[in-house]
Amino acid sequence: MDDEQKIDFRGLPIFAGIGKDDAEMFVRQVGGYVQSFPKGTRIPYTHGDAPRIGIVLEGKVHVLLTDPSGNEVLCYELEVGALFGNVWAVVGTEVCSGMMLEMRVRASVLWLPYREMEKVYGETGGVQGAVARNLFSVLSRMMFVLLQKIEVLSQHTVRARLRLYLIQQGKAQGVRRVRVPGRVQLAKILECNRSALTREIGRMEDAGVVVCGDGWMELKE
Repeated sequence: MDDEQKIDFRGLPIFAGIGKDDAEMFVRQVGGYVQSFPKGTRIPYTHGDAPRIGIVLEGKVHVLLTDPSGNEVLCYELEVGALFGNVWAVVGTEVCSGMMLEMRVRASVLWLPYREMEKVYGETGGVQGAVARNLFSVLSRMMFVLLQKIEVLSQHTVRARLRLYLIQQGKAQGVRRVRVPGRVQLAKILECNRSALTREIGRMEDAGVVVCGDGWMELKE
């Protein structure tokens, strides 16, 4: 583990209630290491060859999201002790491909390989470890849904919101013809007026941008 002496485990929420020796043993066991980045550095959220949980040891980090149109959204800011990478570890690389990390100041990160962490869960966790792993998975998926919501609502027009929503759902469902809720519920999801949504869908159909059926839509762009 690089720079082990610089890690103040007492200041990291993920190691709360765990002694320094035990925390260091865990980090070594899973192959954790520290990496430093200069101010302004940008790296993909899916940085590296395999999923890793990152913990900010120093500095501030922004999590950015770039939509299919190239628009960049600030999702949230990470400060010392904050954890990230869980969405990648649980949901997968493809759906996180538009996410970036930006170092707002000089920053250092403790990386914990997620697959190795899972092995430790299985070897030593028993029922408690399985429950903890499942809880982590559920919370990570909930976080991913919130990130997608932020991405959709960052769009300034009804058409842009609907288009991005259909792209997201296409990835999630693995099909181009995606299942969608009724217009009332869809308007709530997109946080727009139902009449405005109905008009925009009609315009998109006339332009051949979208095809609609009973409970489904297909983006033709």
